[in-house]
Amino acid sequence: MNESSTMLPIPARKGSCKACRESNSECDKKRPRCSECVAKNMACGGYDLGNIFINMNSAGPPPVWSRSQNAQKYLVLDWASQSDDQDEEASGAAMASPPPLDANSGSIHGMTELFLELYYRRVGPDKASTEPLRPGSECGGWRSLLPQLIGQSPILDTAIRALASCFIATQYHDQNLLYQSRNLYLSALQQVQQVLPEQNSATRRDVLATTLVMSSIEIFMGNGGAASQLTHIEGAARLLYFAFTQQTFEELHLYILSQGFFVALATRSRFAFGRPEYRSQVRQLFSIPRTYTNDHYFRWTEMMLPLPSILYSADGVSSATPGASILAMLDDLTVLEQTMFSWYENVKATIAGAWTFPTAQTGRDVVPFPLQFISIEACTIYNLYWMSQLLILDTRRSLLSSIPTHHIPPYHTHPDPVQIAEYASLICRSFQFCTQNRSFAATENMLTPIFMVAAFYKRQGDTERLRWCVRNLERIADEQKIGFPGELVNYAEGTVYAGGPSEFLAGVWDDV
Repeated sequence: MNESSTMLPIPARKGSCKACRESNSECDKKRPRCSECVAKNMACGGYDLGNIFINMNSAGPPPVWSRSQNAQKYLVLDWASQSDDQDEEASGAAMASPPPLDANSGSIHGMTELFLELYYRRVGPDKASTEPLRPGSECGGWRSLLPQLIGQSPILDTAIRALASCFIATQYHDQNLLYQSRNLYLSALQQVQQVLPEQNSATRRDVLATTLVMSSIEIFMGNGGAASQLTHIEGAARLLYFAFTQQTFEELHLYILSQGFFVALATRSRFAFGRPEYRSQVRQLFSIPRTYTNDHYFRWTEMMLPLPSILYSADGVSSATPGASILAMLDDLTVLEQTMFSWYENVKATIAGAWTFPTAQTGRDVVPFPLQFISIEACTIYNLYWMSQLLILDTRRSLLSSIPTHHIPPYHTHPDPVQIAEYASLICRSFQFCTQNRSFAATENMLTPIFMVAAFYKRQGDTERLRWCVRNLERIADEQKIGFPGELVNYAEGTVYAGGPSEFLAGVWDDV
């Protein structure tokens, strides 16, 4: 296929995508599809670049999608088939235009600095006061290190330019800059593909950093990322594996491990680095010097690494599952709770807890008594604790209901449903503090907790609270001009992915 003529965002090519022209089909203009999916009237929304599949809409690939080369060979992208008008209407008024920028030839240092100014909301008309967030203390704190990564290689610099220009373009509704960022993104993909066959590619620091950068570009494009974002995260995890085999760690590896962990947690997938055989190397990784301390956050992440795999196993429990296997999962949950106890005691001793104002607020999408915190970091840490407790107790409840009562040892007690519901409520009451008129750096800290609460409400059959969570995720996507994978968040149906079999996630972490 002629990638240069099909993939570039040239406005003059609007009208139909290549697959529709070749098959003489009427093009819907909003969903680029391969010829096979056009013939079967199935959603597709993507293209491939060699062995990399790039998804371009939140609908994602069809359920029968496979990663084989044969399945990919028909997939092509037509950027021009995606209307930009919808994004502008949904995002509201744009900020005042920045100085003219050229993503290709402009100063990469200046562009990166402007990105960080917007990312932390240090500039712009919406900033009314200094935000209670210290750069580097958020879950995406690695982005504050971008200036240090500049100049390491042309591949990494191209990815950084794509990231910075994409975020700036969406914040300012600069379509020309957005076109440039997309082309830079494709260029970075091509450069990565060219170096991967090289013998030393697995140990190249710039390639590893590029995978981390490009996973964020997928979010900032506003299309939700989905399978294509997971491709970058999976690639980073595979490269991280080589660092584990050589036991040569640096700060960058820590952020890649953390990113993979949160994805595995949200999707309830097996996570290889949470297995016991990796424990000593994980301890070594979390002990390396860091630019930002953020000790409570990283300590919690290290403790919870086994949790995604436990959730995955619990989702697979059936009447045929041996009771001994279920009891082993319950024991694993107990170990996590015991490990977390001393950590939480230290948190309470060093970080003031939440409080609320005496007067209730009213509104369709607000809670009457939202919680207040001394800082974004405090809100994040307490919500991580509440989220892990919610997941552990809800999973314990589910497992205990799967085995006969007389087989349950006395030390495994049924959790109180009221306590489980209270943890979910605390997270909902915290959501406003981190997200209302906040930067994306602050808002991102609450995305996983509120998503996990939404999934909990879905499993409980609590439709009203589930829709409340989804509406708030939709509001965040609109305000921050980002996207969530359609496989995880479905705005139209007001629901989220809550665990279980998924073609979208098949095999991502199994063979790291």
